[in-house]
Amino acid sequence: MSLFKISKNKIASAVSTPTQTPRSSLQINASDANMTSTVISADVERLLKKTTTIGHNQALSLARMICNTMTSSKLEGTSDNSYPTIPSAIRLGSKRINESPFSQFEQPTKKVQPSAIYNQERAMSTVVKQERISISSPQEYQVTFTQSRIDPNNIFPVLVAPEQSRLSIFPQNIAAPSLSTTLPPPGGRFESTSQLAYFNSLLRKSLSPASTAGSVYEHLGPSQQGTAILPEEDEQSRVRSLTTKVVEEFLASNVTSSTTIAEVVILGSFLSLEHYRKLLNSLVARFENATLLDVDLLQGSIQLVQCAEPGYILSNDLLRILTAIRTRLHDIHQHPTKHIYCLTLALSTLLDGMVECKVQDLGRVVDQAYLLALLEGLSKSSDPYLRHQATYALQGLLHVPIDEPRCQFVLRHAGNNTMGRLGVASVCKQGNYGISGEVERPHGDTVNALDIGFKAIGGAQSVGDNVQGPWASTKWGVLSGGRLPWYTALREAQEHIRNGRLADFSRLFFEAPCRQAIEFQRGVCLVLGEIAIDRCWEDGVRRNAIDFLAELYKDGSLLGLDEGIDSWILDILRQVSSFSDPAFSGHTRRILLGLEKEGNASKQTVYRDVMARPPNPYPIMVRLPIPSWSPLLNRAQAIPDVEYDLHRLKIERLREQENVPYIPPQAKPTFHSSNDTLFPLMESALEFLSSHRQVLLLLGDSGAGKSTFTLELERNLWMEYGAYGPIPLHINLPTIVNPSQDLIEKQLQRHRFSDAQIQQLRQNRQFIVICDGYDESQLKTNLYTTNRLNQPGQWKVKLIISCRSQCLNSDYRPRFQPQSANHYHRTKSDLFQEAVIVPFSRSQIEQYVDLYVRRLPANCMVQDDHPSWTKDEYMHKLVEIPNLMELVSNPFLLSLSLEALPHVVDFKKSLIRVELYDGFVTQWLAVSRARLENSALNDMERSEFDLLVEDDFVGHSLRFQKSLAEAIFRKQAGHPVVQYTHLRDRDSWKAEFFSPDGQAKLLRESSTVTRSGGDYRFIHRSLQEYFYSRTIYDPLDYNDAAMMYDPRRPIHTLQSALGRRSIIGEPSVVQFLAERVEQDPSFRCQLLDIVEQSKIDTQVQAGQAAANAITILVKAGIRFNGADLSGIKIAGADLREGEFDATNLEGADLSDTNLGKTWLRQANLRKAVLSGARFGELPYLKLEDEVYRCVFSSDGKLAVSFKGFKINIYDATTWTYLASHRGGQAIAISPTNYELAKSRPNGTVELGDILTGDIRIVLTGHTGPLSSIVYSPNGAMVATTSFDKTVRTWSALTGTILHILSGHSLVATGVAFSPTCPRLASCSMDTTVRIWDIPAGRQIAVLNSQSSAVISVTYSPNGRLIGTCSEDGSILLWDAHTFGVSSRLLGHISPVTYLTFSPDGNQIASCGLDGRVRLWDPLNKVLLSTFSGHQSAVGSVVYSPTGDCIASGGKDGTVRLWKVHELLSDAFSSSRTEGYVCLDVSPDGKQVGIGKRDGVVELLETLSGTSDGLLLSGHTESVNEVTFSPCGKRIASASSDSTVRLWCARAGSPLHVLTGHLGHVWAVSFSPSSRRVASASWDGTIRIWDTQTGKPELVLIGHSFAVNDVAYSPSGNLIASGGNDMTVRLWCSHSGAHLLVMNHFSQVHRVVFAPDEREVISASVDDGILQAWNTQTSELRGKTNPKHIDQGLNCCSFSPNGRLYVTGGKTGVLRVSAWVAGEWIRVFRCHVGVTFRFRWGQSSECLYVGTRAYGKLRLWKLTEEKGDYQLRLLWSAGAKELCLAHANLQDVVGLSSVDIALMKQHGSIDETKSGSIERPPNEK
Repeated sequence: MSLFKISKNKIASAVSTPTQTPRSSLQINASDANMTSTVISADVERLLKKTTTIGHNQALSLARMICNTMTSSKLEGTSDNSYPTIPSAIRLGSKRINESPFSQFEQPTKKVQPSAIYNQERAMSTVVKQERISISSPQEYQVTFTQSRIDPNNIFPVLVAPEQSRLSIFPQNIAAPSLSTTLPPPGGRFESTSQLAYFNSLLRKSLSPASTAGSVYEHLGPSQQGTAILPEEDEQSRVRSLTTKVVEEFLASNVTSSTTIAEVVILGSFLSLEHYRKLLNSLVARFENATLLDVDLLQGSIQLVQCAEPGYILSNDLLRILTAIRTRLHDIHQHPTKHIYCLTLALSTLLDGMVECKVQDLGRVVDQAYLLALLEGLSKSSDPYLRHQATYALQGLLHVPIDEPRCQFVLRHAGNNTMGRLGVASVCKQGNYGISGEVERPHGDTVNALDIGFKAIGGAQSVGDNVQGPWASTKWGVLSGGRLPWYTALREAQEHIRNGRLADFSRLFFEAPCRQAIEFQRGVCLVLGEIAIDRCWEDGVRRNAIDFLAELYKDGSLLGLDEGIDSWILDILRQVSSFSDPAFSGHTRRILLGLEKEGNASKQTVYRDVMARPPNPYPIMVRLPIPSWSPLLNRAQAIPDVEYDLHRLKIERLREQENVPYIPPQAKPTFHSSNDTLFPLMESALEFLSSHRQVLLLLGDSGAGKSTFTLELERNLWMEYGAYGPIPLHINLPTIVNPSQDLIEKQLQRHRFSDAQIQQLRQNRQFIVICDGYDESQLKTNLYTTNRLNQPGQWKVKLIISCRSQCLNSDYRPRFQPQSANHYHRTKSDLFQEAVIVPFSRSQIEQYVDLYVRRLPANCMVQDDHPSWTKDEYMHKLVEIPNLMELVSNPFLLSLSLEALPHVVDFKKSLIRVELYDGFVTQWLAVSRARLENSALNDMERSEFDLLVEDDFVGHSLRFQKSLAEAIFRKQAGHPVVQYTHLRDRDSWKAEFFSPDGQAKLLRESSTVTRSGGDYRFIHRSLQEYFYSRTIYDPLDYNDAAMMYDPRRPIHTLQSALGRRSIIGEPSVVQFLAERVEQDPSFRCQLLDIVEQSKIDTQVQAGQAAANAITILVKAGIRFNGADLSGIKIAGADLREGEFDATNLEGADLSDTNLGKTWLRQANLRKAVLSGARFGELPYLKLEDEVYRCVFSSDGKLAVSFKGFKINIYDATTWTYLASHRGGQAIAISPTNYELAKSRPNGTVELGDILTGDIRIVLTGHTGPLSSIVYSPNGAMVATTSFDKTVRTWSALTGTILHILSGHSLVATGVAFSPTCPRLASCSMDTTVRIWDIPAGRQIAVLNSQSSAVISVTYSPNGRLIGTCSEDGSILLWDAHTFGVSSRLLGHISPVTYLTFSPDGNQIASCGLDGRVRLWDPLNKVLLSTFSGHQSAVGSVVYSPTGDCIASGGKDGTVRLWKVHELLSDAFSSSRTEGYVCLDVSPDGKQVGIGKRDGVVELLETLSGTSDGLLLSGHTESVNEVTFSPCGKRIASASSDSTVRLWCARAGSPLHVLTGHLGHVWAVSFSPSSRRVASASWDGTIRIWDTQTGKPELVLIGHSFAVNDVAYSPSGNLIASGGNDMTVRLWCSHSGAHLLVMNHFSQVHRVVFAPDEREVISASVDDGILQAWNTQTSELRGKTNPKHIDQGLNCCSFSPNGRLYVTGGKTGVLRVSAWVAGEWIRVFRCHVGVTFRFRWGQSSECLYVGTRAYGKLRLWKLTEEKGDYQLRLLWSAGAKELCLAHANLQDVVGLSSVDIALMKQHGSIDETKSGSIERPPNEK
C-alpha cells in the first residue's frame, strides 16, 4: 500500500483538538501520536468517511489508533528490542488519549492521570492510559489499556475493579511448577523415570543461554551437590542415551499401558526431533487402530503435543489427531459420558494449539460444520461440565483459521494482532508470549491496513449493537462469527498458571471485562482445582488455591460472579476433599463445613443440594499421572554387570584426574629429528590408535610431562568411551609385581574385577593399555612379548609405554617392538611407533602459567598478606631471570618454579635466582627419593638405597651432582654432554658417575641428569652451572657449629676453589655466586680477603682467585669507592659496571680486564698494568650539531648526516675525515659500489659517488620531504618513503620510477627490502606495516598489531623475520611468511627510533629517545646489553660490515662506536639499572628517596645505598619527583598518574592522595614550614595543598602550557614557576596573586630562589643558559657567560645553609661557588656526569648532593677541611657508563694509542703531560 507524509501543520489544521470536543467533529491530535510528522494512508481517509454508522467518538478513537498502529509498525518495526513494543503514541505516561473507544457508553468523565495498576517484577504488561468512568453500577471502574501477552502487538482496554473488592491470596508470581525429586549420584542407576525426567529438566536449564549455571548438579540441594564429581559431558551423554533407550523400548513393544505411556510422555520434551516424531506417530497410530477408545493413548498424544519443542510439530500431525477425535465423536451415543468428556477435553486442548497458527484452513480436511453442530449440541447438555468443555471447544474451533475470502483471512490473521492495537479486543494480556510460549510477530500488519480498518469498523458496529454495558459481556462478540473474549482470557489464565505467574492470574481475573462470563468463571475455578490437587505445586500454593475458591464462594455477589458458579465451586471443593492427600483433604473438608451457613437462604439451599447429590464423576485434572514404577526404564538399564563395573572404573579414574593442569605437548619422531618435524602428540597418539600399529613408545626427559600426557590420554579415552568400545587401562608399572607376566589381569584385579569378569573381558573386549614408568619398574623385558598380547585367545591390545630417555641405551628398540610369533622372533618394525616429547615453547609456558593462575584455590589467593600473582607477574619474572625461561621449558621444573617464585621473591624487589634454584633442587630430590622408595628395586639396590637414606640421601645426591658438575668443567672445559659406554669408559673418571651398578646408579637416577643413549647431561646447562657454583661456595658446607662463632670463616678452601680456573667466562656461575654474596655477608668478607691476599701472594693461583673474587663482588653490586686496592693482582677480571670512584689502584695488575661502563673518576692508576684492558667503546666523533643517520659502506667507511643538510664521510677506525656533501637526513650506501644516495629538501634523491660527490642520477617524484632511503640487496633498486605518504621504488641504474605504492594514511617513515624474495616492507605513522610484492607493485599484507606510530622497519638477514619499532617503546618481531607476531622485546622506556639486525642475524641493535643503545638476542628474546654514553636522544644505529661493533648517532652531536662482542653478563644486571627517575635526600642526610618508573618510591640508607625495606606503593604511573619536607616528617611524590601523594617519612605509610590535576605532575615543593606543598603539572596549573588535611587551597593559573618546575622562596612568601610557555612567573603564596612574569626565550625546566630571595634563577635544558631575575622588578640581573662557564648548564642549586652555589649540565662538570666576603667565589669543580637536577642533604659532618639525569642517579658526599673541598661518590643507581674523568694515568703500562685517545676524550689526567692537562680536581 502506498504511504505518503502530511506535514504537522496540515494535520493540525485538519484535525485540531479543542478542549471540548463536539460529538459531531472528527479530530486527530498529532501530539498524541508523539511524532513530528504522521504517516497516513490515503485509504484511511475513506475509512473515516464511514464514521456515521458507528458514532463519531468511536470512529475518532479507532482512526487515531489505526494511525498509531501504522506509525509504530513503520517506526518501530525494526527495533532491536527483544520484546515487541506497543505503539509509540500510547506508551506509558507519554501522552493522554483524549477519547476512549468506549465513549458511547460513558457519562461525562473525570480525567485522571495515568498510573500503573501494578508493577510486578515479572509482569511485562504496560498500562497505557486509565480513566475513571461512571456506569450503571454502584461501583466505579477504571479503563486501562494494556499489552497482551498472547499477542504483544495488541493493546486492549481493560475494566479494573476497585481495589477494595480484590482478593490478595496470590500476592506474587513464583517459579513455574516443575517435577522435583532426588537424583542418583553421577553414573548411578536411575530408580524411576521421574528421576530421569528431572535430570533432563535440570540439564536443559543449565544449558540454556539465560542460565549462568554450568552444571546440572548446581541446581540441586546441598545434600546432592557433593556427588557432582563426574564431568558433565559424560553424564549428559549417558542420560541422553538412556532417555532415547526408554523410548526405543516403548516403540519396540506392542503392549501399552497407562504406566508405559506416562513414562514416554514425561520424557517427550527432552527427545531429539527424530525420536519425538517416532513416538508421536506411534501413539497416534495406536490410538487410531484401537478398537475401543483408549483414553490413555488419547491423553498421551495430547500431552505430547503440548510439550513439543518449536519445529517438532507439523500441521498434519494436529489435523491427523483431530480427524481421529472427530471419528470417535461420530459415534457419540456409543460412548459413556466420561469418554465423551475426555474426547471433548482433548479436542479443546488440540484446538488451543491450532489457534496458535500451527494449522490453517481447517476446512481442507475436516468438515467444520459437522464439528460446529456436534459441539453446539453438546454445549446444550444438561451436564454443566460437559457443557463447559463443549462450549470451550466450540470457541477454540471458531478461532481456528478456515477457508474464507482473503479480506476475512487478513482481518483475522493480521487482525488478531492489529485489531488489538485498535482497542476493539477486550482481553487483558500480560507478557510477550502465548500459550505455547512463543508468538511470531506479524510482519507487514500495516500492509493491508485498508481491509483491516474496514473490518475493524464492522466489528466495532457489532459491539455497539450487541453490548448494552459491561455486564453483558457474555454476548459481546469481538469479531464476527460468534467469537467470545472469555475464551482468549481463559487461555491467558491457563498460561499464567502454567508459568507460575499467580499474581498475574489473580489480577487477570479481576481486571478482564469478560469476567462476568459464566464460562470464564467456570474455567478459572477448574484451574484453581487443578492447582489444589497437583503435587508439583508447593503446599502453600495449593492451600491458597483452595482458599481462593472459598473466597469466591463467599464474595461472589460482591465480585459480580454468576449465581450458578456457587454449585460449581462446591463440586470442585468436594472433589479436592476426597483427594488422597490427607493434609489437603482435611483442610478442604474444614472449609466446606465453614461454608454451610454462608450467604442468604438461597445460597444455603444450593449448598445443601450440592452436598446431597453424588460427586462430580469427571476428574478435575485429566492428565496422565507420574508413573509410580518404571518398567521401560528398568529394561533400558538392564545391561551386563561388567559394564556397570567399567562405568564405575570410569567414574573413579575421571574423578582422580580432575583439575590437573595440562598443556598439549609437542613431539618429534626420534631423538635425532630436527625441530622442523614437530607434531602434536595427542593427535599422533589418536592416529596410532586408529592405525594397524600395536606399540607406541613415548620418550622424554625427567619432568618432560610423560605421565601428565598419559593421564590426559586416558581421560580423553574414558570421556569418549561407549558401551562395548575399547577400554582404556592406565597402569603405573612400578605398582605391579612382575609386570612381565599377567600385566592386565593384575591391574584389573586392583580395580576389583572378578575372575569371571576378567575372563569375559579377555575373550570379548579390546583394550588400550597405557603403561607409565617403564624405567621406574627396572624392567629389561619386552612387555608386549612376555604378556603374549594380541596372540590367539589372549588380550587384544593397543600398547602405549612411557619411559625416561636417560634410562635407555642406544639400542633400546628391541625391548619395545612387537616380535613375530615364528621361531626366529623377527621384529615387526611396521607395528612399532615412537615419539619424543620436546620442551615447552614460550607460548606453551604462557598457557601453562595462565592455567595455573586460574586454578589457584580461593585460599591461595592471598599469600603472606599479598595478593596472589597474576599471569603477567609470573611471566615477567620468568623472562627477567636469565636462563630461567629455558629451564622451565621442562614442565616439571615449570610447576616447581610457579610454586616457589612467590615465596622466594620479595614483592616489588628483584629476585634472587639462586634461592629459586635451591628450591628447585630440594623439591626435585624429595620427589626422586619418593619415586625410588616406590620403585621395584632388586635386593642389592634396595640395600644400597637404604644405606643412602640412613646417611642423608639428599646430601649424597647433592654431592654427587656437585662433583659431576666440577668434573665436567675440569675435564671437559664445561662441555655439557658426557659420552659414556661402560666397556670403553669403566676405567675413566666417568665411571664414578655413570656406572650401571651400585650407588652411582641410584644417585644418578635421582639427580637432574638426563640420558640419550650413551650421552649424559644435566637437563639444563644452568643446573650444571648452579651445581658448579656450589662447589665454590655452598652454604651447607658452613653449617658446622664450631664455625658459627667466627664471622670471618677460613678462606683457604674458597681460595683454592676460585683459583682452579677462571669463571669469568661463565656469567651464570658468577651470577649464582654474586647472589650468595647478598645472602651471606660472611661470603663477601671472604672474597674481599682473597682480593687483599693477592697483593702479597705472587702465585698464579692467588691472582686467578682474586680476579674471580672481585668479579663476583662487582656483579653483587659491591662498591669500591675510595678503597685502597693498590697492588692487587686481578688480571682478566670483569669489572664492568663497577664503581671505583677515587679508588687507589696504584701498581695494580689490571691486564686483560674488562672495564666497560666502569666508573673510574679520579681513580689513581699510577703504574697500573692495563695491557689488553677493554673499555667497551672506541673514541667517538664529535660534530657541531644533531646527528640524523649513520650508514656503513661495505669497506668500513661511515657516512653521517647531521643537522644543516650536511653529510660527512669518515674512516671509522681512525675518524679520518674523507669527504663532505650537501644533503638531507635520509641517506643510503649501495651494497655493490661506492654510491651514496642522499635526500634533498625538495623531495628529490641524488645518487652519486661517495667520495667525490659527483651526481649520477636524480630521482624526482615525491611531493614531500623524504624520511628514508634504502638500496635493494643487489643494489639494482632504490626504495624511498616520504611525508607524502607514498612508498616508491626506482631503478638504481636508470632512475626510472618502477612503482608508486599507496596505502598509508599518514607519513611513511621507513622501508626495507627482503633479502630472500622480491618483497618490500614499509611502515608509517598510521601504526601499520605493509608488505608489497615488488614486481607486481601490489600490497600483500597489512601488519597492524602496534597501537602507536611505527618508526622503523627491517628484515633479518635470512628473511624470516621482520623487525619494527614504535613510539610506545616496543619492538615487534614478525614472521615474514605468516605475518604473525613472533615476539615482543620490551626495555626502552621511550619511543624507539631505529633498529637493525647484525650481519649474522644473531643480534638486534635498537636506539631511542631515552639516550640508550640496546642489543638483543632475537632467538631467545632477551636483552644482551645496554650502552649509555649519549647525553640525549639517539636517532640512528648501524652495524659495521664485520659485525664486531656498532655506530650510533645522537642529538648530542656525537657518533659513538661500541664493541658488541664484549657483552657477557649484561643480561643479569639490566634489571638493576633501569627504571630510576628521581631522588631526594632527607634534611638530616640519613635517608634517600628514589622515584621509579613503575610508580614506586623506594627509601634507601644514605651511606650504603641499601634499601631499608620501605616501598611506598600507590602511584599507577611513573614517579617524576620525590621531595622530603623541610621538617623531615613527610615525603611528597609527583606522578604521571596526575596525583601527588604524601607519605610518612619514618613509617612509609600513606597520608593523603592529592587529586585535581588533569595531567602529568612534574614537580612538587614544600613550603619552608612544611605546612603546604605546591605542585606543577602538564595541565598548566600550580596547585597549593594543605599537608595536614590534604585539601586544595589555591590554584595558580597563568601559564599557557605545561609547568615544569615550582619552588617556594626561603621565606615562604613567594612561589616561582617555569614552564613550556618560556616564562618564569612569580606568585604570592598566600593569596595566589600573579606578581611578575619573565621571558626566558626557551622552555624553562628549573627555577631556584637565591638565599636572600632577591633573585630567582631559571634554567633550560634547551639553551643551556642560566638567567637570574630580580624578584622585585623582573629585570634580568645576569646570565651565564660562555667565556667563563661552559655552555650546556641546565641546573643550579643552593646548599641548605645558603653558603654554596652549584651548577651543572650536559658537560658533566659540577662547579661549586662559596659566599665569601659578600660575593660568590668559585672554589671547586669536578666531573659528576650529566646533571639535570641537584638535591641536598646535610648532616653534622658533611653535605650530601644528589644528581640526576637520563635515569642515572648518584649520591655524593661533599666535605670541607680548611677551605679544601672534596667530593666523593657514595653510590649510584640506574644506567651505568664509562667514566675516566681526572683519572691519574702516570706511568700506566700497556695502553694503546686508541685507548689513550679514548681517555683523553673522557678527561683523564696523564701526569707525564701535566703541563698540557689541567692538573688538580680542586680549584679555587
